[in-house]
Amino acid sequence: MANKGGGLFRYADGVDKVLLFLGTLGSIGDGMMSPVNMYILSGALNDYGSSHQSFSNQIVDKYALRLLYSAIGVGISAFIEGVCWTRSAERQASRMRIEYLKSVLRQQVGFFEDLTDSSSTFQVISTVTSDAHSIQDTIADKIPNCLAHLTSFILSLVVAFKLSWRLTLAALPFALMFITPGLGFGKALMSIGAEMKAAYGNAGGIAEQAISSIRTVYSYVAERETLENFSNALQKSMELGMKQGFTKGLLIGSMGIIYAAWAFQAWVGGVLVTEKGENGGDVFIAGICIILGGLSVMSALPNLSFISEARHSASKIFEMIDRNPNIHSENGKEKLLSHVRGEVEFKEVDFSYTSRPETLVLHGFNLKVQAGKMVGLVGGSGSGKSTAISLLERFYDPVNGDILLDGHNIKKLQLKWLRSQIGLVNQEPVLFATSIKENILFGKEDASMELVIKAAKAASAHDFIVKLPNGYETQ
Repeated sequence: MANKGGGLFRYADGVDKVLLFLGTLGSIGDGMMSPVNMYILSGALNDYGSSHQSFSNQIVDKYALRLLYSAIGVGISAFIEGVCWTRSAERQASRMRIEYLKSVLRQQVGFFEDLTDSSSTFQVISTVTSDAHSIQDTIADKIPNCLAHLTSFILSLVVAFKLSWRLTLAALPFALMFITPGLGFGKALMSIGAEMKAAYGNAGGIAEQAISSIRTVYSYVAERETLENFSNALQKSMELGMKQGFTKGLLIGSMGIIYAAWAFQAWVGGVLVTEKGENGGDVFIAGICIILGGLSVMSALPNLSFISEARHSASKIFEMIDRNPNIHSENGKEKLLSHVRGEVEFKEVDFSYTSRPETLVLHGFNLKVQAGKMVGLVGGSGSGKSTAISLLERFYDPVNGDILLDGHNIKKLQLKWLRSQIGLVNQEPVLFATSIKENILFGKEDASMELVIKAAKAASAHDFIVKLPNGYETQ
């Protein structure tokens, strides 16, 4: 469904390509509104002001109908534009989010432990929402708007040249001058926006860390310190916001060049009408088209910054989607055992965490556990007890040595199948934001209610669960 590369439209399938094509036609039709209406009005002004033609309802009806037909055409085009682009954006963003989360869940445990900075963890989590939403909004709104404005710019110049090429040539530099502040200030705004996003990410990381460790914050009475850290992180974003506001003010203020352009066009147009014999309606509308063309460029340029930002967001998402973990759970080359006895053996196992590669947690570790036997690993903190279980679950692979299950190297066994054969109770239990029943079913979604109750009784939890107001359905 997706090709590597592909930019923003990497997850566009055949239906999406049809929607994008129709949406592009709709954007072009939407952008034709101003130049087409101006062209119609030029004829109306010439007829209304002509001394050789009497003013009648027939003339009014003729141009009113033309404007009506134009309005209907533009309305249909805008409808197609909105429906097709928005629908395709939703479809593509949905696939992108699913593939991103699928890739995150495919990574080995070490990948998440390498994200020692809380802001990095926050950014990984927020990418599936904020960055994907940025891409969706760009496809649904910014790209069609940009196409419509660029169409309006090109056709406005075409109409202006057709009506009065002399005025258009004389005033064209003013239209191009609209582009300069848009490009300069637009680039500055894009740079400031990227810095603000990073600053908000740092602040969000502080909040996420504090909330996820709220017991520690309370126990050390660190609420004030947390607020100060959060406030300091927001200070940079506030400074950037002020800088962004100043830049936007300069950009909006630069639009004053419109009045200078209009004054110049009025003088040139007067000369063309009085001395060159051009029609007043053509000259007047040509001047308006030049102004509208310049404004269309100014309106299109901010969309380019959003498109560039969305491409950057897409590159981060695609980098994660294309990331291949060292411990892969879906390559389909491993085997399954038809019967598991449960004999486990560690043979000359060496292991160190990627965060501390020079420190071996296990060195030449040997252990053999017979099937059906109960074994306890005893040792001080950091001696490798939990590490041994993590290696058996293949959260990590040993640096050296082998781990065997019934004489088979666990690296050659299908990862999901291997983990499904192991029951693991962590030191710190985790409850997901759903019902008690759904939490118990998390390890086996197709289990019956009888098995759910049996598991709860085995964990000595059934008695207090049934006393809750909603029993196993308690959230």
